[in-house]
Amino acid sequence: MNVNVLRLQAPMMSFGGPIVSEEGLIQPYPALSMMTGLLANAFGYRRREASRHESLQERITYAVREDQPGEKVTDYQTVDLGADYMQAQTKRDSVAWTTWGELDQREGGTASKGTAERNREYWADASYTVALTVDELSAERLQEALERPARPLFIGRKNCLPSRPIHRMTVEAAGVKHALRDRKTFPEETLEAFDRVRAWWTSPDGDPVTDARDWTNQIHVGRRQIAQEYISVPTPTSDG
Repeated sequence: MNVNVLRLQAPMMSFGGPIVSEEGLIQPYPALSMMTGLLANAFGYRRREASRHESLQERITYAVREDQPGEKVTDYQTVDLGADYMQAQTKRDSVAWTTWGELDQREGGTASKGTAERNREYWADASYTVALTVDELSAERLQEALERPARPLFIGRKNCLPSRPIHRMTVEAAGVKHALRDRKTFPEETLEAFDRVRAWWTSPDGDPVTDARDWTNQIHVGRRQIAQEYISVPTPTSDG
């Protein structure tokens, strides 16, 4: 089959999991919801088009390889929701939108003091390769969307802009995890620096994770099983 190979690389990336507090924690690989959002953005889906997001999410199969481990950093973020410029007379004038289209008027906690506080984790100076297929969608169509996206793409959060085009190549492979073993998909710096690297893919022997998204209610749902394994880095004489 034809497998699209993506490169996720940026000064900072956010592979966020479910958020239940002010702590924006990350995980070692991109979640299914993140990959869905990235592709939906490339195709120009609007956030309110929940059914299109759900359909896309159900058709994605992917595996991830860590080409360059990153350093986890935490960014302390604040915004003064009580400032005059954050208050709107009408919904149209609002600059503090929530995902459901209303001005956020929280009470209690830090919001009652006018300042919202968040801690957000990021991966700094990391590099990942993603092997990806989407059922009922050709590799050529996906490549076209990623190379000429309807909107600017970002890796997890809007401030995490890729440092290079995301789509790298298309390879012929038996499946997404097999594509990650193809020597052509390895960056030269990874071939030179490592003997083996971590990788993740769906497996019945993996650990359960909840990283799909209910796009109507904007919460993480479901369960799938993800295995972490190590892939040997090909030597210069290897044919992949």
